Amino acid sequence: MASLSWSNTRITVLEYCQKKYFFTYYSDWLKSKYPEVWKETKILRKLKSLDMWMWEMTHRIVSMYLFQLKKHILDNWPTPDKEWITNTIRKNMETTFAESKANDYNDFVKFGLSEHFYNEIDDTALEPVIKKVVNNLESFVNSEYHEKIQQRFRKWHHIYIEDPRRPNFEMMKVDVSHIPWLENVSILASPDFGIMFGENNYLILDWKSGKESLDVSGITDQLRMYALKILLKQKNKDLWNRQIDVYEVYLPSLNEKSGTIEQEDIDHIINKILEDVEYQKQFIVEQDVERNEPLSHTTFTRTSSEKKCAWCTFRSVCQKLKELESTE
Repeated sequence: MASLSWSNTRITVLEYCQKKYFFTYYSDWLKSKYPEVWKETKILRKLKSLDMWMWEMTHRIVSMYLFQLKKHILDNWPTPDKEWITNTIRKNMETTFAESKANDYNDFVKFGLSEHFYNEIDDTALEPVIKKVVNNLESFVNSEYHEKIQQRFRKWHHIYIEDPRRPNFEMMKVDVSHIPWLENVSILASPDFGIMFGENNYLILDWKSGKESLDVSGITDQLRMYALKILLKQKNKDLWNRQIDVYEVYLPSLNEKSGTIEQEDIDHIINKILEDVEYQKQFIVEQDVERNEPLSHTTFTRTSSEKKCAWCTFRSVCQKLKELESTE
């Protein structure tokens, strides 16, 4: 078992439902005691909902476009071929959807849609998802962010574009050894797009294509974490004279949460990570983050929300485990 890690996604899952957190990160604990439940959980961990898949493919299509835009401006390549990008994504999604439909979900799979596992969709579900992904790219290309990014490309010092097809988990990690109480904890953070356009000036963009928050003001903890990563990469946690502008942009509406990072934002996210890690430690033996061995599955409670359960990928194994727990 690897040492304990913190990410915005991980702590969100824990706060959403402790049992889902267990299935997502500690299901190997079940292998010797309940092998059938363990096997089904391993299968379910590879699945995504249609909404999650749409979000993932939105990141991929925007990433592909940005890579071509970068080469166009910096290396004199042709303008981004939006039609080729769109057709490539469409073919990929059609192939992936067909593979998901054909999966034998009694055995391990590389990828699948949870709606196929639970027999909740037919072939008509694919086209609306593809259209959402393509429309999200169109919204970005026709937005002010497109022009802002081009301007900064032309004055570039360093540019980072996330490649969802090949996640670099080592690059996602940041060194927190100089922050007390976080030793041996892996902190994972990776924005969709970042650029340094001056010696101490940074722009960070994070695309969102899921359910839109009603509150579109202020700076989110995820954006604060990306800003902290910039500082930690420089072995620092103080802003000093750096300016970091952050944007969380919803596609296709283009509503945003944005702002300029202040030192209080950095201090806030460090404190939140410390608090989150303390919360995570409650579920591991002797609170040993390096060993990261989970307590019994019965320690992890289920959400009381029927709505959350109804849409949870792990609902089948959760019910089976609940019945087994009642006999222990």
